[in-house]
Amino acid sequence: MIEFAIGDGLALDLLVKNGTIHDGVSAFKGAVGVAGSSIVARFADGEELPSALTIVDAHGCLVVPGIIDPHIHLYGDGMSGYSRLAARGGVTTSIAMIRGEPEEPLGELVDRHCREGRSGSLTDFSFHVVLHDRPDTIGQIRDLAAQGFRSFKMFLAYKERGMMASEAFLYAAMDEIARIGGVALVHCEDGELVSRLESEAKALGKTEPQHYAPTRPPEAEASAIAVVAMASHATGCPAYIVHVSSAEGLAAIQAARRRGVHLWAETCPQYVLLGNEDLQTHGPAARIAPPLRSPADRLALGAALASGEMNTVGTDHACYSKEAKAKGAGDIFAAPFGMPGAPLLWPSMFTWAKNNQVPASTLLRAMVHMPAAIFGLGHRKGTLAPGADADIVIVDPNTARAGDPDELWPDLSPNPLATEKMTGWPVTTISRGEIIWNRDEFAVDNGRGQLVEQRERHHG
Repeated sequence: MIEFAIGDGLALDLLVKNGTIHDGVSAFKGAVGVAGSSIVARFADGEELPSALTIVDAHGCLVVPGIIDPHIHLYGDGMSGYSRLAARGGVTTSIAMIRGEPEEPLGELVDRHCREGRSGSLTDFSFHVVLHDRPDTIGQIRDLAAQGFRSFKMFLAYKERGMMASEAFLYAAMDEIARIGGVALVHCEDGELVSRLESEAKALGKTEPQHYAPTRPPEAEASAIAVVAMASHATGCPAYIVHVSSAEGLAAIQAARRRGVHLWAETCPQYVLLGNEDLQTHGPAARIAPPLRSPADRLALGAALASGEMNTVGTDHACYSKEAKAKGAGDIFAAPFGMPGAPLLWPSMFTWAKNNQVPASTLLRAMVHMPAAIFGLGHRKGTLAPGADADIVIVDPNTARAGDPDELWPDLSPNPLATEKMTGWPVTTISRGEIIWNRDEFAVDNGRGQLVEQRERHHG
């Protein structure tokens, strides 16, 4: 088996050989050839290999497509800091949620972040544009789509922070997003209910870690998903439910799908691998929204991921200083939401899959193929097929080790998962044919990242 994107007489810039090539569709011992920034050939074991300027021996390792993180925030570390962590974990493309001040034109918001990405990012990037509930917002969506931005984020929570969208705005925005062939991403928690429960808890002096989760119950997630499902059905706009955290939320998605509603579902490593008990142990560092849940919720999410009902996995990466998180030491509600996810996304889920006999193809579908398909990146990303960008990760499938929080996030509040032993750490990360991370060292400088245009989405 030899697959070519161009004719015979290849002159390769890079050859990755002797690894187990696993693209999520097939797995075989062989090699991948790169010319310039693209994959141009794949070779089965035993076939004659052409010469190359650089040869990487992947003996004993898996060779997989670059991981796509479809859900990050740039608080705390910015594009530069995030992308360096991401590369260490095999993420070669990320999609950041970007939110400006309500009055900032969305085109200016996008331009500003594109400049930051091009000047500071080590890896490739795209953006989900957060929509503020304002009369002038809807009219800006079509222009953004023409520039290659077709995914838009809204929140049904965070009332006190002025971020919560009304149902009327949700419907209007989704109607316009459907017209431009985009996708609506929604943070699904019933903001009115959460606001009431949080206010009651504070009034009663219930501000310790164990009092947090009851203010954002699974029912709040499920009821908000039902609202999005109605909007999706009415407008024909596909919706992507970010960070699904509970069995109740998952059941609401499944019920809507049975009615023919087009919903995609994303979960995160923290919801599959951590639980509410970790909030008691780690305190403010583990305060996220939705909150960490019960063992039954973790089992339901894992089963949905294994079956393919859960479409994607993202980090919801969000960094805060240790000082900022420490504000929640005496009042859990004073701690900001979020925890860093890079570079743990792939190793944490690879370890979960290995421990639960979930095939690598299932994981690659959720972490490579589906993000590329849903968000219109498939013209460049999400595969090891000839013609695609040469985003390649060489993974050690056997060596188990923990991360070092002080090294990964020296000034930031750490992710509680970092001290867990994981397998599947990248040995080498290659982005568009260039080795960027190799054997625990960075091989290039920041400022090489490219914007990836979102084209017409595919159902995947």
